[in-house]
Formats: sequence, structure tokens, C-alpha cells
Amino acid sequence: MSKKVSKKNSTKKNGAKKKSVGMKQTDYMKRMAVRMKWVKGAMLLCILILVYRIGYFKIVKGEEYEKEVRARMMSAEKEVKALRGTIVDRNNKTVATSTLSYHIILDPINILKLKDEQRVHTYDTLAKYAKKTPADIEALINSNPETYYKIFMKDISAEDMMMLKEANVKGVSFEESFVRNYPKGTLAAQTIGFYNKTEGQYGIEQAYNEVMLGKPGRIYSKLQEESIVTTEVAAPQKGHTVVSTMDEVIQQYVEQTMNKYVAEVKPLNAAAIVMNPKTGEIYSMYSYQYYDPNSYTNLSKQLGPEAWNGLSSEEQAAALNRAWKNYNIQNPYEPGSTFKPLLVAEVIEEGLIDVNTHYNCTGVSQVGPDQIRCWKRQGHGLQTLEQAMANSCNSAMIDISKNIPDEIFYEYFIKFGFNDITQVGLPGESTGMIHSLNKLGPVQKATSSIGQTFTVTPVQLITAFSSLINGGNMMQPYVVSKVIDNENNIISETTPQVKRQIFAESTIQQVQKYMEAVVKTGTGASAAVPGYTIGGKTGTAEKLPRGEGKHILSFMGYAPVDDPQVVVLVIFDEIGETDPTPKLAFKEIMENVLPYLGIEPTGDENLPVVNMSIVPSVIDLEIYDGIKRLEMENLNYEVIGVGNKIVNQYPLEGTKLPLEDTVKVYLDAGEAKEVIPVPELVGLSVEDAKRIADGLFSLEGATGGTIGHQIPKAGTKIEKGSKIIVQTMQ
Repeated sequence: MSKKVSKKNSTKKNGAKKKSVGMKQTDYMKRMAVRMKWVKGAMLLCILILVYRIGYFKIVKGEEYEKEVRARMMSAEKEVKALRGTIVDRNNKTVATSTLSYHIILDPINILKLKDEQRVHTYDTLAKYAKKTPADIEALINSNPETYYKIFMKDISAEDMMMLKEANVKGVSFEESFVRNYPKGTLAAQTIGFYNKTEGQYGIEQAYNEVMLGKPGRIYSKLQEESIVTTEVAAPQKGHTVVSTMDEVIQQYVEQTMNKYVAEVKPLNAAAIVMNPKTGEIYSMYSYQYYDPNSYTNLSKQLGPEAWNGLSSEEQAAALNRAWKNYNIQNPYEPGSTFKPLLVAEVIEEGLIDVNTHYNCTGVSQVGPDQIRCWKRQGHGLQTLEQAMANSCNSAMIDISKNIPDEIFYEYFIKFGFNDITQVGLPGESTGMIHSLNKLGPVQKATSSIGQTFTVTPVQLITAFSSLINGGNMMQPYVVSKVIDNENNIISETTPQVKRQIFAESTIQQVQKYMEAVVKTGTGASAAVPGYTIGGKTGTAEKLPRGEGKHILSFMGYAPVDDPQVVVLVIFDEIGETDPTPKLAFKEIMENVLPYLGIEPTGDENLPVVNMSIVPSVIDLEIYDGIKRLEMENLNYEVIGVGNKIVNQYPLEGTKLPLEDTVKVYLDAGEAKEVIPVPELVGLSVEDAKRIADGLFSLEGATGGTIGHQIPKAGTKIEKGSKIIVQTMQ
């Protein structure tokens, strides 16, 4: 009985459970249906809001946003670099110029989207041009997959750009730029300076950087009819042209002469300036050590590849800094006896001495407790003021300085401009160092009178010295005469400027007489130039620390004495105390500069009529044609400069010269990249001459026999690959 009741109760319980579960499932489904309705409603609401916002932006704000987008498109400009302005010499010969070049720009994003054959063609073409492998190009593209702009190569030529364009490479574009070229190489490097791809450094390049920059162009978008955006290009404007006072022919000969003597005596430094004393125009500046602005970070050509590569990076940087500096404006030095003419002019101008006074040099001067020796240890004995100048007597100058009040002595140092830069127009100019008035004791004044214990720069000294020969005026020196724009309009111009008058004409005449005696009978005799009257002064200064035998030797000279047209200062640092090199270099420079400037010799002009030749014109001829023309008139020739074209001559056409006399021909290398000396072929067989000239020159003329004459003569520097005309012995 009990068992039946238990079974019935169990059945009731199971039914209740099933009914409860069913009710729960029904409630869940109802709740889910409600939730889905809310989700659908929310989604519908979001869609309605989005539609509303889109309609609002399109209808209400559409025009405003469209204008903003167009404005952004139009503001996305790209700058086009302007060509840097040119630097030319006083005769409009180019010494620094800019050549249009192009950067190769890659578009990796779109290159990766190219068809396989197009992408392979791009890789192969670029690899061949850049001397790389296609795999190298592919790796470069794959490593920059998210950029539209990747510089591949810089500054390729216009010809190469056109070649690549014609090759139809995809994903490649070209961006205009320029390369700075210095066609004359090392010529006047420190005066010109260099361009470091960002701005000018040193020399004229730095001083006139702003005017040569030009105005960049731009590529920009332009709105037409309020809805069309087109691409427009505003062309860049080339920078202005800077016209320097430098003369390429004079500079070329100065460098040839100075480099020859530098190779012989191996100085620590060397410098030379050629200037017009009447105007302050500087025709030439030479500074050793030197560099090539085309490769301004590498001195392997100057020092030799092995020596240059053997230097540490710090040593290379130091060597470059020395080479970039212009000794003429940045290296103050003790001028030595080249200062003495200024001292003598000072005391004459102030009436502090009788020019007829005699001075007795015993070889030593007592100054307080100190003894200062003359360079001639045994002394010069009794001498006039003219003789004291000609002999460069230290004792006489010390005696003269004792007559000068300290205030006047110091005042003339200020008048000479030794306390300030000359403002020659080049950056980095130094001032030197002079004694202050309150420290100008007897010893300081005595040593200063012979050009020691104070320093000046070469440009300071030659500027002050010019006042002794130009009528007494302190002129403003300058290296740039004008700046002109691309339409040849003068933007700025420098004209001769008198800063102040220092000496009277009577003083000038007296001192010039003494300086002529220096060359005629004194220490400067080896600087004499046949046919011309030369005045000047030698200089020897012992460097600090004293007693180590290191000297700076110099010569300052000018011509003609009665009407000075050109003044030259030559300096060699650390050569022998009695070395004549500065005087010899001055002589060689003047022998060519004076004729080139058209300054006639002052010798006897009553030449005999018999056995005379009339000089033909060879200007603008190739060197071969010019030499042939001179030889037809039985005239010899001397080549000055390098190149294949004759740009000037002396004497000029129509001048009568004795047979076999010499005509100077001045050459210009133009845009030549390499000039080399002609070998000596006279006395050789034509076959041997061909072997020597092979790869360097071609031979024309005789085809066999022994060579008896050649054009041009051995040593002439002409362009590599040019011809040599040979004639055989009769």
C-alpha cells in the first residue's frame, strides 16, 4: 500500500517540474523578442541620425566643406629650387656657376602596384644606371612600402634625366636642383669660397650668399570657375650675378708663379695680393695652403691620396680648416721691414726729422737696459736716410722712432687702419694686434719701428702701403665691383672710396725716392723688372718664440714709380732668413702683370728700323694658329696661363720688335676639366713621340723622321686630348 502512494506522488512532482521549465522558456523567448525590438529600434535610429547628418553636411554645409577641401588642395605647394647666381671676374669670365641638375624620386607605393613586367623594367633600368643590381633596387622599394616619395639619386645631368624618361620607367619622377661648378678649379679658391649645398661658405660665396640665392619657384594648385583645381608652376628666378674685381688672367699667373716657388722652398704658408693702389680694387689674392671648391671636403689632390687617407678624421678636419682660410685676411703676422716706409713717411709728414740727417749704425741699438741688434751684425756705418731705407737698417729706424711722441706714434697706427678690419668685403677678416697707448714703452716703440711685436693682416698692410704711392690716400679695398640681375640691371655697385688722407704729396715724393733706391741699390735689387721703374721694400720678421730660426719673408713693391698702377705683396712663411724667393716671385709676377695691364716699359724707345718685325694680332686664335702666325714674323713666344685659346697678348698688334724677340700670349682654359703640360718631343723620332703622347695628345704634321720643332713648346699646359704639331729636321 505504501508503495503505490509513493509512486503517485512521484508522478505529480515530475509533471510540476515540466510545467515550470516550459514557463521559463516562454518567458525567455518573450524577453528576447523585446530586446530584439529595442536593438532594431536603436539601429534604425542610428541610421536615421547618419542619414540626417549626411544630408546636413551635403545640403547645409556642403559648399563650405567643398571650399575647405579645395583650399587644402591649393595650399599643398611644392618649392622649386632657384639656380644660384654666378660669380664672374672683372672681364666677365665665369669663376663660379650653377648647372641645372635633377634628383631621381621613387614612388614605392605605386611601383609595388605595377604589373610584374613593368616593375622588373623599372628595377633593371635603375640598376643599370646606378651601377647596382636589380635586387638592390627591389630591396630599397620593399623597405619603403608606404611612401610616395623616396630620393634615389641626387644631381644627375639633364642628359641622363632625358635618357631615363625615354626609357619609360614607371613610378619614377624627377625633381629640379642644381650643381655648383667652379670651372677654374683651385683658382682663387679662398677668395671665391664654396657652396655646401645649403649656403655659401667663406669668400664671396658667403659674403654675397643672400643676393645669389635667387627666388624659389613653386608648383601649386589654382582654382578656376570656383570648382576646377588646376596645377600651376611659378618659375624660379635665378640669383644675381656678382662681378668681382679679380682678374682671372692675373690670378692664374700669380698662382703659377707662387706654386712654383712653394714647391721649391716648401713654406708653412704663402700669400700674395695684387691691387690697384689708386682705387683699392684687388686683382688677385693667393693663399697657400689651398683647396678645390669642386671637392672642398677632400685634399687628396693637394696632399696626395696616401697622405690624405692616412690622416685621422680630426686631422683631416684641421687640414681642411687651414686650407679654407684666406691667409691675406685671416692670418695676422709681424710685417717686419715692409713697415719701415710707413714709419719714415710718418716722421717726414710730422716734420720730426731733417731728411738730410745721417745715421751711424754700429750693429746694435741701446734701448733702456735692452740691446736690439741690426740684421747686419757689423753695422752699416754712417748713412743717409735714403741709404738707411735701401739697406733696411734697424738701428736707423730705432733712432728715428725716438723722435716720435708716443701719442703720434700710436695715432698713425690708427690712421693706417691697423686697429680695425679693412672691410674688404670678405667674411672672417681679422684685425691683428697693436700696442695700446698706455703700454707703448721705449722697447715696444723701438721694436714696432722695425715691424716686430705687433701684427697686421696682409690686406691691412697693402692698403696702408698704398697710401704712400697713390697721393697719400687711405683707400677702401674691395673684391666685388657690382651685383647685377638677370636683365643686366645694376643692383649695387662699389666705387673707389677715399677713407681719409694721411700724407701730403711732398712726403709721398720723398718716400718713393727712397723705395726706388731699395730696388736700385739696396736689399730689393733682385726684384727689379727690366724696362720698368720699381719701388718697394723687403721684409724679414723673426717669428715667436724668438731664437728658433723661423722667419716670415716678404716683399712689397709697385710700378711704375712715377705713376704707380699696381702694387704687389708677396709673403712666404718659414723659409730661410736670407732666401730671395719673395723678391724673385714678385719680379716674375710683375714681368707678366705689367704688360698684361698695358703698362708700357720706360726704356729707350728709339729702336733701330732694320731687322724689325711687326707684331701680328693673335687674340681669339687657337694656340696653334697664333704660334704659327708669330713664327711667320720671326718672333718667339712665351705662354702664360693654361688652355687652348689665346685671350690676350703683349705687345699688342702693330708694335715693332727686333727679330726673334718674345711676344707673351695669355691662354684661357675655358671650361676644360683637365689641362696637362706638353712633353718635350724635339730630338725624338715620330714613332717615339707617338708612344709618349699616346692617350694624352694626338700628333699632327710629320709622319716620320726626327722631330726638330713642335707647336706648342714643351711645358705649355693645354687641354688633354689636344693636338701637338710636329715638324722634322731638314
